[in-house]
Amino acid sequence: MTKRNLQLWLSYIVILLPIGYGIVNYAALPAKMAIHFNLDNQPDGMATKALVVVGFPIMMMVFQLICVGVTRLNANHKGPAPRFEQMMIWIVPVLSGVIYATTISYNLGHHWDIWRIAVSLIAFIFMAIGNYLPTISANQYAQIHRGGHPIRPMIWRRVRYWLGYTLVGGGVLLLLSIVTTVWVSVGLMGIIVVGLLILSFYGTLARHH
Repeated sequence: MTKRNLQLWLSYIVILLPIGYGIVNYAALPAKMAIHFNLDNQPDGMATKALVVVGFPIMMMVFQLICVGVTRLNANHKGPAPRFEQMMIWIVPVLSGVIYATTISYNLGHHWDIWRIAVSLIAFIFMAIGNYLPTISANQYAQIHRGGHPIRPMIWRRVRYWLGYTLVGGGVLLLLSIVTTVWVSVGLMGIIVVGLLILSFYGTLARHH
């Protein structure tokens, strides 16, 4: 078994393992569980206990299968980016574990500050992607974004580092924002998204004619 396949199998196990936490506490959980929250940390979405305890991890495993399949197809057709692909394997398991544990714990009466957890997860994703984005080649970027139009390698080298710095720096700022208010975090996310869009637009101009 290759290292990649071993990591894939481990990722599926990591997604399913938290079911044990839900099953052990099944009797103590309410029949209807809070699964979605507004910006004031108030629940505004509910689901049945069985669906949350058993259905959520299964749903996330299916989502992981889809993500892994898309990543493999992309690598087969557009060339591999091993470090980036390896990082992508673990995003869903980490998100799944944190969301599941937080949801079960909240419904057991431990009222966590949901927006701070959500912002921290987004910051984690930004920093992880930003750290590995520079390992994607110019050709891979061109295939992903413009159907195969080549991008100038020299320009892409600048763009990918700018994108990486924006994501990592934005992630750090988001983590710092959790000690302020939810609106500071929302504003930061808006600025980061605009910055990424501007850099991506610049990248679309950096191609051969």
